[in-house]
Amino acid sequence: MTAFASYPDEHAFQCADVRRRRSTEVDFGATWRASGANDAWKLTWLVDTGELYLCRTDGHAGSCSDVRVLAVLSEPDLDALLAGWRDHRAEEDGLGWVLGRLAWIAA
Repeated sequence: MTAFASYPDEHAFQCADVRRRRSTEVDFGATWRASGANDAWKLTWLVDTGELYLCRTDGHAGSCSDVRVLAVLSEPDLDALLAGWRDHRAEEDGLGWVLGRLAWIAA
């Protein structure tokens, strides 16, 4: 999984840019998985920065590790990118669907 930037956890991610702490979040669920893996990932978009990021859910009161910024998008681009996301978030390779969409937009 490639990323614009990576952080060890959400605390480090938020400390790197104060806007992240104050931003409204658009949550796309914490049930995203890669094929053959057991880790669950949370997909979120931050309104103030436009960052779409993933973080591995730790199961401890919503904490996350391994934060990866996937893209910086406007809201219209986000809507186009993730159209139909609810149909894919619980699939065995839902993350593959997200990453495939990102590759499609980058092309």
